[in-house]
Amino acid sequence: MPDSEGELEAFLTSLGATPERIRAAAEAGHLAGLAADLVLTSGAELTARQVAERAGTTVEVVLDTCRTLGLSVDPDDRAFSATDAELVRGLAALESFGGHDGGELLRIVGAALGRVADAAVAVYVQEVETPMTASGGSSLELARDNAATAAMALELGGAMGTLFAHHLRAAIARQRQAQAGLRERALMRLAVGFVDLVGFTPLAQELPVRELLAVITSLEARAFDVAAVSGGRVVKHIGDEIMVVALDPLSGCETVLGLMRDLDARGIAPHGGLAFGDVVVRHGDYYGPVVNLASRLSDEAIPGEVLVDPGVADAVEVEGLLFEPAGRRLLKGFAEPVRVSALVDRR
Repeated sequence: MPDSEGELEAFLTSLGATPERIRAAAEAGHLAGLAADLVLTSGAELTARQVAERAGTTVEVVLDTCRTLGLSVDPDDRAFSATDAELVRGLAALESFGGHDGGELLRIVGAALGRVADAAVAVYVQEVETPMTASGGSSLELARDNAATAAMALELGGAMGTLFAHHLRAAIARQRQAQAGLRERALMRLAVGFVDLVGFTPLAQELPVRELLAVITSLEARAFDVAAVSGGRVVKHIGDEIMVVALDPLSGCETVLGLMRDLDARGIAPHGGLAFGDVVVRHGDYYGPVVNLASRLSDEAIPGEVLVDPGVADAVEVEGLLFEPAGRRLLKGFAEPVRVSALVDRR
């Protein structure tokens, strides 16, 4: 039997909701979602002006810091807690980071956290809230789950420092290995690969939304798993293409081949390209001729084929991995023809 409206209002009141806020949420059609709002704003009693006073700075600095982090706030809204004030105090004193404007680091952090937040909300709405509503869950049950999930998210956020330390150590190790012998600190020597999912676009047009989401989730999860096992790393998914990097040509070959096998088993005929050399690194992404070359090689490959540049073919000597000559190709954006080989795995 559905829970009464009175029970839902009592639960929201226990979280700190006022009658006015409950009424506004009901009119906006997200009464159950108010539970998460209340948990996430617990302790938010300060305006930007009050934060500025506590942090010993100006309201303009507070608002500018928020904008740099990708947040837009009204200076008169009670959107901040005492913890926020201490954070702003520390950030306001950050004049530089590694010899550069501290604002650049804050923009990177803000953009990354914004993507994490968007992903977290989408996962909850699609994987929890929608099935719960479809199965007849009451508004009270949904509100309680909203509140519990928001509380868990805050706990996870508190543990991010430990997780970040692990990622920093891994990033430092990658940086040191990929920059060995290089004088230009903006460069890293990497194998860059692209795997194109042939047949995915028409499949995406045919599937219902829920089934398409399930396929995308599965593909992304497997791509990360396969890359990790092979010594590579997924950089991003670009439409129906996966971009990966690895610290050496052999790991790059293993990563691309692993992805090719996994996709082929799913009935998605892939083709790929792989190149090795110096790439420009910025904000966790990679640029330059080597990246462009890998992308062009993927475009040139036929379904089931991986084309590689001489930097890969000349560096890898593993029994069972063959590099069959595939001619010299005049690729878009390159003035001279490139010697190309097809990577064949006969192990």
